[in-house]
Amino acid sequence: MKVVRAWEEDGVTIPEPYRRTLKVLFAPDKEGVSELTFSHVLVPPGGQTDHHAHDRPELIYVVSGQGIALCQEGRVPLTPGVALWAPRDEPHQIHNTGSEDLTLVTVFVPGYGAQEIHNRCLQAAAACNALPDAADQ
Repeated sequence: MKVVRAWEEDGVTIPEPYRRTLKVLFAPDKEGVSELTFSHVLVPPGGQTDHHAHDRPELIYVVSGQGIALCQEGRVPLTPGVALWAPRDEPHQIHNTGSEDLTLVTVFVPGYGAQEIHNRCLQAAAACNALPDAADQ
């Protein structure tokens, strides 16, 4: 049995405007779990993910905090115990609307590599930060 303690993992901090800490706990390149990717995500108050889609489905489970998910169904309130299934290629975005961390767990099957997930999130933030500010135009 493989055991990982999320509180012992440093994770990767994604910068503004998509501020969050992503801890991939199990993945093909993390603990040798080839079947899936299991991540622990902390979205701070005011933080959000980028608006994105994946080439495979994603399961998202809300552990604690409050927020909204923007998806094809519109705005979905997020509270502890809510589970979301984002089918392949369906755009979605998560916003923390509360005053404490929004804690999520996510699962991808088949699994992505941890580095692949980290790079995608970091690149999305870098691309957004590289855009000229509308106020400067």
